[in-house]
Amino acid sequence: MDNTARENNFNEPSMTNIVIEAPVQTQVKGDANSFRKYGLLSLVFAIVYTFCLYKNKSGITYPIFMVITFGLIYAVRKSDDLPFLKDKNGKVGLNLFYVISLFLLSVTKCMFTSYSIQWLSGLAIFLLFFSFIMQLYIDTTGWDIVGWLGGIALTMIRPIANIAWPFQDFALFVKERGSETSKEKKNAITAVLIGLIVAVPLLAVVVSLLVSADAVFSRILEKVFEGIHLPDNFGDIVGIVLTLCISFICAYIIPNSLYKKKIGIGPAKQGNTNPLIAITFTVLLGLVYLLFCLIQVLFLFTGSMTLPAGYTYASYAHEGFYQLLAVCLINVALVSVCSRMFAKNKFLTLILSVIGICTYIMIASSAMRMILYIGAYTLTFLRLFVLWFLCVLSLWLAYLIIGLYKSDFPVFKAAMVTITVAYLAFAFANPDYQIAKYDLAHVDGNDTSYESITSYVTECLSLDALPAFQSDEELLNLYKDRVFMYYWESRYDGSIRKFNYSYWRAEKVFEEEK
Repeated sequence: MDNTARENNFNEPSMTNIVIEAPVQTQVKGDANSFRKYGLLSLVFAIVYTFCLYKNKSGITYPIFMVITFGLIYAVRKSDDLPFLKDKNGKVGLNLFYVISLFLLSVTKCMFTSYSIQWLSGLAIFLLFFSFIMQLYIDTTGWDIVGWLGGIALTMIRPIANIAWPFQDFALFVKERGSETSKEKKNAITAVLIGLIVAVPLLAVVVSLLVSADAVFSRILEKVFEGIHLPDNFGDIVGIVLTLCISFICAYIIPNSLYKKKIGIGPAKQGNTNPLIAITFTVLLGLVYLLFCLIQVLFLFTGSMTLPAGYTYASYAHEGFYQLLAVCLINVALVSVCSRMFAKNKFLTLILSVIGICTYIMIASSAMRMILYIGAYTLTFLRLFVLWFLCVLSLWLAYLIIGLYKSDFPVFKAAMVTITVAYLAFAFANPDYQIAKYDLAHVDGNDTSYESITSYVTECLSLDALPAFQSDEELLNLYKDRVFMYYWESRYDGSIRKFNYSYWRAEKVFEEEK
């Protein structure tokens, strides 16, 4: 009895040894709802981007792409129950400025052929577009330039960690749709797919026979399909596929990431570092700047002192210009960093203001040097751009000085709006035309520099410069041989997709000359 009971006790597990394991919860990867919201819109964006901009960054399709993109952003915001242009604080003004500026910048891409304008407009579109997207989803109140640049960088880089989202979301979307689809629907879809597979070879055989049987039918088919041109080389096929994939993924994960997650950048705060550190080095810099500014006033602005032996005003102006420009940029950065990093101090504010005033004298000196140099050696794009940049820099410096005395002044937003408006004015003024017009007006055929000037105009300037000398038959023929045919054959070739106003105008001018 005891043995039997013992055996039974041995065979039956003790309750204290039983471990009841809970079923393992497998985490479902993906979000079908996100794919419903962003999937189709991202696909449309990818197709539009590829069609409009693949190997075509200076055509009429650029503003078309921009308008369609705004429409897609509106649709994405609506799917998330968010207003189109209102930021996190309910304001519209800055985002409306972004939309107008981006459209105007896209217009410059199809109006001008200058490589410099094309590159600068592309850079401006890139920075403003990401600023616009960031402004829609993130509260940027109190951000300075460091915060904005960091925010733009994170807006571009952080979504890379979510690169698998579109594939995971699509897989879950298909799985859910599959569970909802009835057996009859599945059979119908399968039957249609089988029918399509059978139809492809049958159509190929039948259509080829009918084309050879009737010339009218053949000609109609040719008219229908003559506008469809597949890429001739494998590289373009790969490029188009990659462009479609990358643009789809970017359009899917960037707004999705911004909607779900916050970028951890807060408003700029007043630093608490001991201001005596900044006072020490800024006082020393200020003394050097005061001496330098005194020399600039005596040498360049009044002409009361004699230049060193062997120097002309042009050579003196050119010497050290870029170093002086670098010092101006350092000073602007210095005022920005000191006002952010160090504790508020009236004496430090005064010294930074003095450095700002000295920087204005240096900017004026730089501009005077460049004007003297242009007077001696005519105008180029770089020299004109430098003068524009000095004007913009002086305005940025003014905002920084205002920010020293008014801490809530939006320095970066004011500078960003100013730079954008100033660049749009610069681009629409057609710099290449202005350069050619100025250079040709300040030189005549008997001048020794005439050949170098005409070479620069006809070899280095784009088709935008053509109106400045279209009445000069000799220059026009020279320009046609050196520039126009290259642009036409390598970039334009007359296609509607690549239509550019500057190309079209040049084509009309040369047609009239025939």
